[in-house]
Amino acid sequence: MGREFVAFFLPLGCIGLSSVFIVISLVIFLFYKFKYNLKIEFRNFIDNRFVKYSYISMIIWMVCMFIVSIFNNGDNQTFAYIQRMMMLFIVGIYFCSLLEKEIFFKSIWIGLCCASLILSFDNIYSFFVFDKWRPNSSFLGNPNKLGGYLILILPFLLAGLYEYYSRKKMLLLGLLSSVLAFIALVISGSRGAMGGFIGSICIMSVILLTRNFCEKRKYIKIFLKIFSFMLVVSLLIYYLKPEYFIHSSDSERSRLWISAINMIKDYPWTGVGFGNFNNIYINGYISPLAVEPRLTSPHNIFLHYFVNLGILGGSSFIILIITQIYVLVKNIKNDFSQSIWIVAGLVSVLGMVIHGMVDTLITTRPYAMMYWLLYGVACCNIIRDEVVDEK
Repeated sequence: MGREFVAFFLPLGCIGLSSVFIVISLVIFLFYKFKYNLKIEFRNFIDNRFVKYSYISMIIWMVCMFIVSIFNNGDNQTFAYIQRMMMLFIVGIYFCSLLEKEIFFKSIWIGLCCASLILSFDNIYSFFVFDKWRPNSSFLGNPNKLGGYLILILPFLLAGLYEYYSRKKMLLLGLLSSVLAFIALVISGSRGAMGGFIGSICIMSVILLTRNFCEKRKYIKIFLKIFSFMLVVSLLIYYLKPEYFIHSSDSERSRLWISAINMIKDYPWTGVGFGNFNNIYINGYISPLAVEPRLTSPHNIFLHYFVNLGILGGSSFIILIITQIYVLVKNIKNDFSQSIWIVAGLVSVLGMVIHGMVDTLITTRPYAMMYWLLYGVACCNIIRDEVVDEK
């Protein structure tokens, strides 16, 4: 009893509230580690060939980023990215040290629900009390960041609803956190986030259609219902508040992308370097029609890494994302319930990619930490499946 708090505090440390929660998690882990001499079979995690693909692609990206940063006179953010990616290995260590693996998944999920409730309550409170559409998040900043963050964790909230459906208290917690998260997502007014969530569910449904898992029709119907609900809500919002879909900044973003592509053409190998984008952008690349000169990013995750890190950094990032998608798709089992966290991880990664077409949230610390934490949970599901299969 109490060991579940090791995993519970991790999500709370990844919402921009305080890193103290991660420290608390580590302290509790070390306490149990030395008091009960917990055996950590971390080799089972890192030796899995799919997890190995993941961290090798991570290492390649880090090395490319470090090499390029030496030559482009930009800020070297390699070590900052390594710190964020360490969440993957922390999750792996926790999973390999807890005696009952189901306690690990349950604790992580309850922590995600609590983290989601904090973000959602903050957003909904600001909306009703201050009567402000698209309020800023007290923890994450602008509403687009909140929207992107919510679609990152929503698939895991829904996966927990499915996993713990028969437990009334957990069902109520999951329903409350999922409903409020969706309401907060709508209030955030982030079209990229909403499109990312709907698009990722559609792609995931297509992938599942190619699988021969038990009761396929039942699960496909569930996803189609979710998609239909999201579509109806979107149409309703468009009817009541059309400015949700049409922003004055749309033309500005398209001009920004053209400028970024021109910068990539002139700095193809090493890029302009982190921290140099705006200076170079306003001195020769900004469109005469642009109205916002203070932009520090091209608002597209792929253009962001290509323009800052050149072909080497941009290509290695694409390899990283493709590897993650491959790993997750490859490990979806015929027994859908056995791979529920893998499916949630796939929806999250796909949502990040789709939303990343219009934003660069994975460059921010809280988002990146939660992204790698959740990918780590999906990898733990792969390890659990491997153990089950061996038995």
